[in-house]
Amino acid sequence: MNIQKLQLENNDLKRKLKIAQAWMEREVRVQVEKIWSEHNKDWGNHTELSEEKIIETITEFIWEILMLNVPWDFMENVISAEVQFHSLEENKNFDWMWIISSYHKALDVLIENFITKGFRKFAHKQNQTQLRKNDVMEKTLNSVVNQWYILWVGRFYHLLKMIRSWEKLEDYAQCFSDYLNKYNYLWEMFLSDEFYWNFWKLINSEILWKKRHVWNINFEETAKARKILIWNFENQNCIIYKLIETQKIEC
Repeated sequence: MNIQKLQLENNDLKRKLKIAQAWMEREVRVQVEKIWSEHNKDWGNHTELSEEKIIETITEFIWEILMLNVPWDFMENVISAEVQFHSLEENKNFDWMWIISSYHKALDVLIENFITKGFRKFAHKQNQTQLRKNDVMEKTLNSVVNQWYILWVGRFYHLLKMIRSWEKLEDYAQCFSDYLNKYNYLWEMFLSDEFYWNFWKLINSEILWKKRHVWNINFEETAKARKILIWNFENQNCIIYKLIETQKIEC
């Protein structure tokens, strides 16, 4: 009886996934067509083949891990970045800052939804809501917990660096370490060599902060950052895929 019940639940989940996938593909198509239509004069003509390639690539990459709850604002930013990237790939003199900005926003959405929201709840349950140390990281995490600030990608990286280096952690940082440790899959994912060194390459490229703020981003830098973030939608060993994978649904 239990086996039959599990099979029914599994079949129901697969049915829901099929419906969700069809919805996602339709929404991706609408968004791709909308962005290309809005910028047709600036970017020139495009072919149905290039449009279909973007739609197929994004949906297959996301749904390969059967995700039901990828935030739509993440999808909008990734679609916008990909449409711009493929439309302007031959124009190496274009200012690529807007594309990096879209990727950055997509990354912020994933960190907020898949890490920070859970950390806020955990911190409140642990009564870690008071700032007790005049420290930059502690002030940042206090604002994240009590004022709903986002956890900036650079601060997230620095937290992982502190934990991996076994540095002495103040109250909020220790609470964040405890949060990752409670959910073992998060600890193993974010502190693994693969994820950490990809993150290190992204941060040390300065493309998300220093170069972005001085509007000094070229095609080569954009292509390199895109590979670290999304690996051209060809490889799972990239920052965005690993973040999405924390929400994986088995069926």
